[in-house]
Amino acid sequence: MRMLGAIGKFHLADHVDSCFSKWTLNFMMGAGHIDGEILETLWSGMNKVSGAARSMSKAHRQETLDDYMRDSNWKKTVRIGKFSIPKPILG
Repeated sequence: MRMLGAIGKFHLADHVDSCFSKWTLNFMMGAGHIDGEILETLWSGMNKVSGAARSMSKAHRQETLDDYMRDSNWKKTVRIGKFSIPKPILG
């Protein structure tokens, strides 16, 4: 399987101009365009733990929220293979 690297639109704006043509999703065939970089989209999932975290000490609350985000990231990492469509490499 051949995978291409890219930089999301939000972060690409902070790079030097020479990065744009090489790393933008605009010029990559088959690249999808989604709103996937905004932190606010993660907050709705954090509502599951917000009630319990509200009554915790600052350190405990931080550990709990970090654990929740690590778990969320792990699940995304494990499931990413479902969305990768292998294409044969010719040549």
